[in-house]
Amino acid sequence: MKSKNKTVQLRPAIPVSKRDADIRERALRALARMRRDGDSLSQATRLEGIKPETFLHVAGSALRRAGRGKQWKAVPEDQIAALMTVLTARGPVTAVVKNSRERRLLGQYDTALRMFRAGEDGADTALKVFEGKAVGGYKLITDTKLLIQLEEAGQLDFDTLYASFGVRP
Repeated sequence: MKSKNKTVQLRPAIPVSKRDADIRERALRALARMRRDGDSLSQATRLEGIKPETFLHVAGSALRRAGRGKQWKAVPEDQIAALMTVLTARGPVTAVVKNSRERRLLGQYDTALRMFRAGEDGADTALKVFEGKAVGGYKLITDTKLLIQLEEAGQLDFDTLYASFGVRP
């Protein structure tokens, strides 16, 4: 019996153009919708404005299905890297976030940070959850005094966690 050699094309961890960065961000948002909201692949891709074929090319390693013609399901965790904005003591930096666990942690930290900036009750407690944790090789800041200094310096004014290609926040 003849064995078939299948060529595997590896996707770069870092997008090589703004278009690639946009496609990767849309694909990761669609994947998050599938995990969080239970959306189907077609629903998630339609809502994020990306073709299902493109989504499968970018995030296919994070999907499984029971058989041909069956519905795609997102696996609980993936190893898809993304460029994201991480807050450091010197301000926001662009870092490679290696997997879905780190992306989720950074998203939860961003929510706690927004609570803190809005002066909501329980913000200090929400930040303490992230004490000693790191994302993309950077320790997450939970010191409220340092956060106030960064706020006063205008370093907390970044709109999105996903970093654009070649652009420093």
